[in-house]
Amino acid sequence: MRVPQPSHLGSLREGISLLRRHPLLSLGLALLATALAQLGPALELAAGAAPSLVFQSIFGFAGLLPLEMYFIPRLQAQLDAEGLNTPSNPAANWSEAFDARWLRAFLTRLGLSLAIGLGLLMFLVPGIAVLFLFGWAPMRMLLRGEGLLPALRWSQTAMARHWPRIVQAVLAMILVALVYQISASWALDHLLPATDPDLGPSALLRLKHPAFWVFNLLGGVLNLWLSCALLTLFQRLEAAVNNSVQV
Repeated sequence: MRVPQPSHLGSLREGISLLRRHPLLSLGLALLATALAQLGPALELAAGAAPSLVFQSIFGFAGLLPLEMYFIPRLQAQLDAEGLNTPSNPAANWSEAFDARWLRAFLTRLGLSLAIGLGLLMFLVPGIAVLFLFGWAPMRMLLRGEGLLPALRWSQTAMARHWPRIVQAVLAMILVALVYQISASWALDHLLPATDPDLGPSALLRLKHPAFWVFNLLGGVLNLWLSCALLTLFQRLEAAVNNSVQV
């Protein structure tokens, strides 16, 4: 009788272990995430934008772009090199490899995000399919130095063979993020004065109220943990692919 393979839920715990490997670096990135999150309402005020949830999303994305574009991928590359020390991402010169790859990997991630977003808005299923099949391609390009097409093919093949345990772990991470978002929204509703639900809190309120600083810090820590947990999940997927090839 075939023995069921263990789940990848351990990647959630391993993500915490990775964050604890460099506590000062993790703290610094969490504080940077807090400052960049507050950059969104500051940009709204500077631009004189009218109160709008759309503008909040646009300026919020612009504020967090440096973190998602550079600092978090750099952390992932460093942790991967220290943990695995692969020929494609060696511990001795991981920084040079990262500098040569990060922009191409980010552009691929941005393109996939746009394709996923359009698929979700239009037909739902295509967006999920793109995420499911090709979501690991940017990390493969960043950490293993592969080109776009080989990375897309690797992600598709790996997920087609090992998707059940990967999806289980990703859904668990999404559940943690949803619980945090619901808890944070509930707390803010009780801490802030009543606001127009169509406009949301004003940029000035989001910039000055300490509750937003606290929850942006917690959100930054959550984002770092999710990034580390996804890194460990990617490494587990690689190991599963390599084991199946050897067998």
